Amino acid sequence: MKVEVLGNAQDGGVPHLGCECEMCEEAREKPEKAKKIASLLLEEGDSENSNAQYLIDATPDIRYQTTGKYIDGVFLSHEGLGHMTGLLFLGKESHNYEGIPVYTSEKANEFLQKNDPYRLLKDRGNIDVYEIEDGDKQNLMNGCVEVIETEHPRVETNNFCFMIHGEEKKLFYVSDIHEWSHEIKQKVKEADIAIPDIAIIDGTFWSADEIERYSEVSHPTIITTMAEMEDVDTEIYFTHLNHTNPAYREDSEERGELEEREFEIAEQGMEFEI
Repeated sequence: MKVEVLGNAQDGGVPHLGCECEMCEEAREKPEKAKKIASLLLEEGDSENSNAQYLIDATPDIRYQTTGKYIDGVFLSHEGLGHMTGLLFLGKESHNYEGIPVYTSEKANEFLQKNDPYRLLKDRGNIDVYEIEDGDKQNLMNGCVEVIETEHPRVETNNFCFMIHGEEKKLFYVSDIHEWSHEIKQKVKEADIAIPDIAIIDGTFWSADEIERYSEVSHPTIITTMAEMEDVDTEIYFTHLNHTNPAYREDSEERGELEEREFEIAEQGMEFEI
């Protein structure tokens, strides 16, 4: 199975609406500097013939992240802006898909049922929603996706992260989290020393003083996470970066420190064979 990073930005993306910081202004002037919202593509089979493709989260950038020639399923972590909005492009106004499986929580399913225009996706048969919960495993062609529930920084609903089991490795994806609980830390540490497993994890902020309202949108900072995970054998990559995060810049001191401590940023286009 191949896992591709489709984006690594927090829900607002880069450039961020209403922001005139150097990072966002540069992204407006040079589109190649823009950052797409965090998402993964799971791809199985022979890319020239029989392929299966699954999205982890459907972002507002979905049109630029995949050709959408075929989508065999979508796993939603929760119903936030950067995680669910892309579903709307599966409907009549866009490609008008038929019966795309969407795996999500009971609460998110209720949201889809009660709120237009999402409700129309179900009513018109564009998507078929399958409820998942903590501990579930959804089998794919050459592996499975294991569901782990965790706390979200803001949304009072189910929030999922996913352990993606390939034929040889595991990849743990947790893009949006409130704090590193013991259980979630253990999932990150599930690494075989001979074949290191991979974790792509929440790196929204570098430090707690990055934005004034950090207490309202708290995520574990990269500084804190590096200290927590210093002794872990797992290959750790950060995603879901806010536009204010200095580690975004390849020439920043913060990026240098991160790489010196053997962590990485999950850059768009990165691929992992698992």
